[in-house]
Amino acid sequence: MTQRLDWDDLVIQNLPEQDCREWLSFWSGWVTGRVQPLYMSKFGDWFLRHPDGSTSELSVLEGTHIKLADTPEEFVALMNTPEWQEDHLLSLVVFQLHKIGLVPPEGQCYGFAPPPVLSGRIEAAHAMIMPIGAWQSLCAQLLGSSPMPPQALEVNLSPDGG
Repeated sequence: MTQRLDWDDLVIQNLPEQDCREWLSFWSGWVTGRVQPLYMSKFGDWFLRHPDGSTSELSVLEGTHIKLADTPEEFVALMNTPEWQEDHLLSLVVFQLHKIGLVPPEGQCYGFAPPPVLSGRIEAAHAMIMPIGAWQSLCAQLLGSSPMPPQALEVNLSPDGG
């Protein structure tokens, strides 16, 4: 049986404004100025629109805040490619987690123990479901002001950690 993921399997959309304000406040040293949260990956990474039309990604897994696109159209073109979804939404990891029945309900996301910022790896075997706010707070506390270089992160899709 082939399982397919849809957009709702990969992102958390339509977040309440008050929750966004609270959760983004954990990242006040990283995100400044006015932003519009577009959505969040199922792992808690933020995709933010800025007043100039550019889009950035605040990755709570990698400890980075980077500009992805200069215009909304450029961002839409990026996000509709399988490669982008694998890199930024971890679609292959989500697929593995869905196969083993680990699917976060509304208000929750995937977290890891240990968090990737400590282990340097994303391992499906270490995934768990957590309330979004708790995961945001934990990641912000761990990351502080020392972002981890993206090349230091290794992705492991094996549910058994191998």
